[in-house]
Amino acid sequence: MKRRPLLSAFALCASLGLPAPGHADPLTVSKPVDMRRAMVDVALAAANHDLVLVKVQPIDTALAKRGFDNPHMRILFIGSESAVRWAEAAEPRLLNLLPLRVTLIERDGGITLMSDDFGPWLKEFPEPPAHLMVQAWQAEIKAMLDDFVVQ
Repeated sequence: MKRRPLLSAFALCASLGLPAPGHADPLTVSKPVDMRRAMVDVALAAANHDLVLVKVQPIDTALAKRGFDNPHMRILFIGSESAVRWAEAAEPRLLNLLPLRVTLIERDGGITLMSDDFGPWLKEFPEPPAHLMVQAWQAEIKAMLDDFVVQ
């Protein structure tokens, strides 16, 4: 039976007791790995949640090639076909938020993986079902980040 990630995310969202819209911070996790291992672990964690890496923006490489200090940072764009279909059905303006973004920051001998701040999105889309969709994405990204830590 095929898993329905967004439907399960709605249930997960309610059970997690996500913070009120004005109080959401970026979701952040860390672990002691290098950038190469972190990229593999993120890809695995995303796949475990029916998500894929759509694009990797290697800010560190691009800036270093131009002679700037290496910021040890990459932006990852993560998405799924079902997220696009659900966003289009719930509120077409949600498509502007896709794919979802997470940032990898290499520091202190490890990697910190951080999501966008979902608070402004929740304020921008206060009406159901769009609000529920953003909460579901927040829950899905939280689950993916938690999975990244244990990879």
